[in-house]
Amino acid sequence: MVRGYPEVDFKRGECTFCGACAASCKDGALPRADAQALPWKTKARIAENCLARRGVECRVCGDPCAVAAIRFSPRLGGPPMPEVDEGSCTGCGACVAPCPVAAISIT
Repeated sequence: MVRGYPEVDFKRGECTFCGACAASCKDGALPRADAQALPWKTKARIAENCLARRGVECRVCGDPCAVAAIRFSPRLGGPPMPEVDEGSCTGCGACVAPCPVAAISIT
């Protein structure tokens, strides 16, 4: 908790959008008006310390992405580069914990 407020810690796991947090919130601070809508508009961001950006083969962030929002573009002379398709990314955070250098954030 930050200053008494709950927070999502994607280092512990992703959000499955099940709605359990909204259902367990006693004071209604986490409303869920539309069960089909995502609770936030954040997306995955890949920082410069990404292993592929440093010339090391790594695709671990793409494996847990259920919607295949992280794709790898081939490039000459180096490993494929990860790219986030913001139209597909749900901001679930499944890609955060597996990254060995903590290069992924949800913002």
